[in-house]
Amino acid sequence: MLLNQIMRRVRKVTIIELTAPTDERIDEEIKWLCRCLDINPKKNRLAFEIFLHLLDASRQGKGIKTIDLTRDLNVTQAAVVYHMNSFLDSGIVIKRGREYLLRGGNLERTIDEMQADVLRRMLLLRKIAKEIDEGLFR
Repeated sequence: MLLNQIMRRVRKVTIIELTAPTDERIDEEIKWLCRCLDINPKKNRLAFEIFLHLLDASRQGKGIKTIDLTRDLNVTQAAVVYHMNSFLDSGIVIKRGREYLLRGGNLERTIDEMQADVLRRMLLLRKIAKEIDEGLFR
């Protein structure tokens, strides 16, 4: 059931190809991963800050509520909800009740699940492309 909810929600996964960081500092690796997922810390500081809060909550084994983010980040609830919806659409987070969590429970499993989503979509695209080719080239 939960997977069906996630799959219905997933609309767009953007992956930007960037050279991996040579600096192995954790903060640089987090920034690199975010930029690869189209969460640019320089262009959209709020999305990045929310992502950092998601990572911290994940590390503690819990989720976060929009009301807590609005207080901690001193922004409107609408702004937080906007970014959370974007994270939901890309498959980065899930929502359980009033809490948002990294979809896989941690970052590695979240990326694994996003990869599986992309693979399923690519397999479906390939199947439909084959049917189109067979229809066009008979």
